[in-house]
Amino acid sequence: MSFNMDRLAASIVNLVVKGSKRVSFEVWQPGEKLRILLVGYNGKRNTGADVRVVPMVDQFNHILGKENIEIGIMTLNIKNSEVYYQPPTNAELVEFSSVYFMPLLKQCSSYHLAALSEGSCLKSKFANALTLFFIEAAGVMREQGKPCIAYGSEAGDMDPFVYKLARKLCTQTYFIARTKPSLEIIRSMGLKGEIGTDTAWLFPPTTKEWAEKELKEKAGWDGKRPIIGVAPINPFFWPVRPNLVNLMTLPARRKLRDYHYEKYYFYTTSKERRRDFDNYITGIASSVDEFARAHNAQVIIIGMDFNDFIGYSANACLSLQKALKTPAQIFDSMTYDGYQITAILRSLSMLITSRYHARVLSMPAGVPSLAVSMDERLRNLLEESGHLRDYYFEVDESGLGEKLLAGMEKIWENREKVSKEIRQTIPNYLKLMANMGATFRGFIKENFPQFPLPSQPTDWLDYLPPLSPELSQIVKDMGG
Repeated sequence: MSFNMDRLAASIVNLVVKGSKRVSFEVWQPGEKLRILLVGYNGKRNTGADVRVVPMVDQFNHILGKENIEIGIMTLNIKNSEVYYQPPTNAELVEFSSVYFMPLLKQCSSYHLAALSEGSCLKSKFANALTLFFIEAAGVMREQGKPCIAYGSEAGDMDPFVYKLARKLCTQTYFIARTKPSLEIIRSMGLKGEIGTDTAWLFPPTTKEWAEKELKEKAGWDGKRPIIGVAPINPFFWPVRPNLVNLMTLPARRKLRDYHYEKYYFYTTSKERRRDFDNYITGIASSVDEFARAHNAQVIIIGMDFNDFIGYSANACLSLQKALKTPAQIFDSMTYDGYQITAILRSLSMLITSRYHARVLSMPAGVPSLAVSMDERLRNLLEESGHLRDYYFEVDESGLGEKLLAGMEKIWENREKVSKEIRQTIPNYLKLMANMGATFRGFIKENFPQFPLPSQPTDWLDYLPPLSPELSQIVKDMGG
């Protein structure tokens, strides 16, 4: 059996947690500001991960009182995160790296409460290292007798040793799951939780005028043609795993460099995976080309995460751009922040997405969207709007191009109806996030009974920070 570095990482996490009571750590005292640490995957310009946290900060400040709390936000790159937390703010950016064991212990020890802020929290789909990061935070807070809450997170398939460690170390973490299937997994593990939603619903775009100007200047849009946006991924190079053998042989193996994530982490690759990726890209490209030709549509490509457009030969955005016969400008998350990406998404006439948060961020504008999905997240989202049967596809589906084109034609023909159905789901998501706020307020009252909580809200909207004009109008239209 080959040496498994993920198992080694799990063992290190377990040891760090075991020793976490023997280090000096902070415990809240009445009269102090409550220090809350948000533990997430921020600063890598993953649009979804970044925009989820901003509404969390706003909601926590709104419910607890900005003057009563201090917030720390774990980030892999302070510069990439600064745009979201401009002064005046009570949020401090705390930088860490993918070798996080002791730095995470230090930060957890310095705060009174931890909130796991990533959506893909307990799952091995993307990287066990990421899941172990959240498990360590939960375990340290447990050992130090401090509360931990997972806020709008998901659970999915986990490797057995990760599953076992999560069951052991997350026993005192309260999970607010963003989907019912996730909550079922959490409860089957013997952990506590309730249903919630994603937190990105409250994230605001920059102005419509900016988006229109950028589309005209960068993509050559004439202001009239329908705009088809595509948010692709490489679904076939996950998970990222640590590999010392690859690292040592990296200088001599040119092909391997394309699959180097960073440090000793590498994407997963094989001949079959590369073939599947080519089929995925050509299927999307053929359908988009045909639709654009038939409807005189403008095409743009949206890179929601740095993994989608830099650093390796199976680059989703560039691969799609090359496969398309139709000219398509790339709008990527290293060039554009979350406010700008959101404004671009809400300017679309139609979206084809393999990115969960591209769909979420486009929905308040009622953008008709089709999903080409690698996991359960988009499936759940389309099921909730009644669009699963007609507008959902798997990334490895046979005949993807033909099926996707048929779906595009159908959604275009029914675009006004689909747009209305999408917008109708928004008030329920906002109410779920308000419920999360009520739960969080109760969580604080239970764990910090002497904390000076502001008056309890009397209306569900009062559990949310002020809504954007767009969301306020949706709530008003739906009688909320």
